[in-house]
Amino acid sequence: MSAKIRLVRAGSRGKPFYRIVVMDESAARNASPIEFLGQYDPAKEPAVFNIDTEKAASWLKKGALPTETVRKYLGKAGLLPPVDYSKKKKKAPKNQEAAAEAPAAPAA
Repeated sequence: MSAKIRLVRAGSRGKPFYRIVVMDESAARNASPIEFLGQYDPAKEPAVFNIDTEKAASWLKKGALPTETVRKYLGKAGLLPPVDYSKKKKKAPKNQEAAAEAPAAPAA
């Protein structure tokens, strides 16, 4: 069983907030978590990100991997080194990927 630190959506329609939890990697999004670590509310100004740093640090030491979104916020909280998005490659749009992969047909 490998554990992931990820977000679980909560709240009503149109007013979401998220719980930061530790879950089995193969579990569904809203399955019961192993442990609750904190919460993230993007609707408030500024966005609220609360996390129990001791619990999160212990799960990271145990080998739990954060998702990309959680990784970004753990970097801001000081638990992990900050993520530098300027070095990440951007995905090309799908219609350009297909055109680049398929060679042009020779003209007859």
